[in-house]
Amino acid sequence: MATTGERFLIYGDLAALVEGAELLERHGEHFLLLDPAISNRKALSHALQSYNRWYTSSTTNNSSLARFEERFIFHPADILGEEPPTVIIGLSLAPIEHQLPHWQHIKEIAPDAQWIISTLAFTATAVSHALSTPAVIGFNGMPGWTVLGSVELTCALGCPVEVLKRTQELLASLGITTEHVEDRIGLVLPRILTMLINEAAFAVMERIASPADIDRAVKLGVNYPHGLLEWADRLGLERIVRILDALYEEYREPRYRACPLLRQYVRAQWTGVDRGKGFFTYQSAYNAATDSPA
Repeated sequence: MATTGERFLIYGDLAALVEGAELLERHGEHFLLLDPAISNRKALSHALQSYNRWYTSSTTNNSSLARFEERFIFHPADILGEEPPTVIIGLSLAPIEHQLPHWQHIKEIAPDAQWIISTLAFTATAVSHALSTPAVIGFNGMPGWTVLGSVELTCALGCPVEVLKRTQELLASLGITTEHVEDRIGLVLPRILTMLINEAAFAVMERIASPADIDRAVKLGVNYPHGLLEWADRLGLERIVRILDALYEEYREPRYRACPLLRQYVRAQWTGVDRGKGFFTYQSAYNAATDSPA
């Protein structure tokens, strides 16, 4: 199998890391994984067990995820002594100021790396300013991005066109086509989708219809692949709220005000499939949603 020859470092939460790792593994790429919330091997083992509980069936053991354990590092300094990464893929929705210390360490170790950052709740230009480098590409890094077939790319202001071209070619080699969009919070598809999910959440809160009936109407009426609330549960309700909050902060328009019910579910940790409960209840990961509202 022909590979890109790049050395990848994927940065983000565990679910995002596993999705990215599976993509790179399929293509035989060299990669390391970094979740800033996991500080040691014991914590990693516990996190993988918890992940496995929600994302695999009860008949599957941890071996399906254990193959990635040796790919994890616990601090950017763990890279020292090895060849530095050439491509950084950032998949965290945490505010820039929370990610910046790790980013700065990574930049010191890999000063020439290409940065490809999920910019759902901030812009590529904001990342570029924080890192003091123009060579930053933002992309639609919502869960499922590796199987969408096409993702949106955006460039920080001042980013050389060669950097965009390199990123397009790199993703094409991984089987992903790209579309170039303006550097705006939420990009295009995530922005539209979160607004639709928000409206569906208001409909539930106002008791206009049950979650199951809302999703059935959407699938039958507009032929969406998922109901909006099922889709929200798969994406994670905390991600929906984070994107909406970033859009509201940017534009100050009422249409981006997050539904109070979404916030209440996040407070209760009813964030969707990853917790077994959101708008629907799940016995195991990616089971069909029940017909009962959460």
